[in-house]
Amino acid sequence: MRFYLRSISYFKEDAGKIALSLLVIAAMTACGLLQFYPFRFLVDNIFGPLRPGGGIAGLFFHYAPAGKVGQVVALAVIVLLLRLIQELLSMAQTLLTIKIGYGGLMRVRCELFKKLQELSLAYHKSQPQGDAIYRLSWDTSGFQTILNVLVQMILVSTITLLIMTGIMLSMNWQLTLISLSVAPLLFWTTRIYNKILTKKATEAKEVESQLTTAIQRSIATVGLVQAFGREADEYLNFSTTVQNSVSAYLRLHWQEMIFWLFVGTIFGVGGAAIFGYGGYLIYHDQDVLHLGEAGMTTGKLWVFIGYLGMLYGPLKNISGSGAQLAGGVAGVKRVFEVLDRDAIIKDAPDAISLPKQPRTLVLDHVVFEYRKGDAVLDDVSCTIRPGEMVAFVGPSGVGKTTLLDLLPRFYDPTGGAMKLDGYDARKIKIKDLRKHVALVLQESVILPTSVRENIAYGRPDATDEQIHHAADIAGAAVFIEKLPHGYEEQIDEAGQ
Repeated sequence: MRFYLRSISYFKEDAGKIALSLLVIAAMTACGLLQFYPFRFLVDNIFGPLRPGGGIAGLFFHYAPAGKVGQVVALAVIVLLLRLIQELLSMAQTLLTIKIGYGGLMRVRCELFKKLQELSLAYHKSQPQGDAIYRLSWDTSGFQTILNVLVQMILVSTITLLIMTGIMLSMNWQLTLISLSVAPLLFWTTRIYNKILTKKATEAKEVESQLTTAIQRSIATVGLVQAFGREADEYLNFSTTVQNSVSAYLRLHWQEMIFWLFVGTIFGVGGAAIFGYGGYLIYHDQDVLHLGEAGMTTGKLWVFIGYLGMLYGPLKNISGSGAQLAGGVAGVKRVFEVLDRDAIIKDAPDAISLPKQPRTLVLDHVVFEYRKGDAVLDDVSCTIRPGEMVAFVGPSGVGKTTLLDLLPRFYDPTGGAMKLDGYDARKIKIKDLRKHVALVLQESVILPTSVRENIAYGRPDATDEQIHHAADIAGAAVFIEKLPHGYEEQIDEAGQ
């Protein structure tokens, strides 16, 4: 229960819209209930032997035309009006549902994106980029699924089921009990298949995430693939991943079809029982000339069978809610896996502010291990004063990049400390610490935006003069000024 409450908490800002949506659904249900009465009046009262009594029938015939043709036309107009009202309400309810759903989806995606930004490099290096893309793009839609199932299917269906049960009991309690006799079978079938479908949906999500990763990697490395003539190998790997994805979803849909086959069979048995027993009641009541309102008539049975659909509809929704929830639950669990991760690298409760200025950097017996017992850096110590230029030199793999990653706290030392003017970096607010560090990466990252914005990415408030000066000392000003739009030239992916 806590899982579902947490899932729908992202929609609490739309509580008013949800309440309005429920009212609209109630009005739609009422219109649906009323649509069966005109046929009953037509069969039993206008062309049948029964005379109108009180209630809705009496009200209609009091205001309807005296002639049968006029009464039929009046019934047709009523049916049309009820249908139009129901369609308009349905449109309003659909628009509300869409707006509520996308509102919650926006909040989930923003929170997940923020969390991904906070997680350490260790997490991102351990996870494929495609996995994060899939969680942001597709797994987050599971929240919409859960809300729709809990509110639209379970809550609304339960209320409708109770109302329909009351109405049908007032019409014929024996037929109503026969109608509801399928509920235990539905409960048993749903309980078994919920576990199966959730497992299959989770497997499908994992394989689909692998497919997204394969797509992302193939596009990112297309130059390397072409350079070494590995197109055929990459196509084989991709087609295998696609086949695995298709197979996973086919297994899921196969289980869904078996589930709905069982559900449909159960409802078919219930409908057949109602049809047979209802037919017997009509024969019995007509045989003994019970033609009053208390007897079973063709019109009454038609209305009852119509209501049976409205009774079995909610039962079917409640029974199928597990199948509908399976994919949503699998996606939401994958989102919560990320949201519940400890950021690891974060501000200490007593972290201090440290304004940017020249400071002395001290590496105090620094030790770092990616894996326990396998030190990449072991007892590294040095002091670097303002204005000094220092190089760390050594062959590949000795920890030079790792040492630089410690400076902006992409990682924290597993032993010793890194200090600025005597302050342990772990006690300084991360934002202030990183203002003291400027990185020139081994692989240049160029964003798909203007030249100006790329240069000023680390200093969004930089002036034109500062931007031009930075380009000049980097040796880039010469070719930038030759571009058609100079510093305003828009750059595509990877600097194209």
